[in-house]
Amino acid sequence: MTSRTFPHLSVASVFVLLVAAVVLALPARAQLGVAAGLNFESVDDIETSSANATFDNATGYHVGVFYDLGLGPAGLRLGLFYRDIGEVDVSFGGISDAFSATMIDIPVDVRFNLTATPVIRPYVMAGPVFSWASTDDSDYEDALNDVSVAGNVGIGLALDLGGIKLTPEFRYAVGISRFMKEEVNIRGVSFSSGDVQRLNTVMLRVGVSF
Repeated sequence: MTSRTFPHLSVASVFVLLVAAVVLALPARAQLGVAAGLNFESVDDIETSSANATFDNATGYHVGVFYDLGLGPAGLRLGLFYRDIGEVDVSFGGISDAFSATMIDIPVDVRFNLTATPVIRPYVMAGPVFSWASTDDSDYEDALNDVSVAGNVGIGLALDLGGIKLTPEFRYAVGISRFMKEEVNIRGVSFSSGDVQRLNTVMLRVGVSF
């Protein structure tokens, strides 16, 4: 019998599980919500001595759920989102190509409330986002990092509407780890880059919590 390894169980996975355990253990007022919006993706180009790849911007969408835990003037929000990054046009080695990919995102936001009125409460947020990428294209599936990490900042408004809360948000996530692996082969063209290639994202999101 052979043993099986689990490459997706990384430090990021363990961190998220620990945060989830802490959230569930804290006796504070919490709200469950759903959210959706648009995402505008920017993939860094790959520049090497042998071959370069240029990636155009893309537009996609995301939808998911979040758990909002209030802790006085601050708060903690743990989310689970499906993100479609849209179709990304690529140019390399005289070839025009394209691929689409999806992400499973787990953002861990620390939220700070600003001055508030009884109905409108502005806030700012920051925290890491852990993402698992996949695509139906076998070349790009082999090239994508299984797990990537981004740093997320944003601003939002909490609008109390009776029994529900509406939260429009603007978010910006900067890639910290690689979007694609250091050494990849796409359509027979090999790339080996020492620079970290990042996926950066602007998001417009509206959430509803109960």
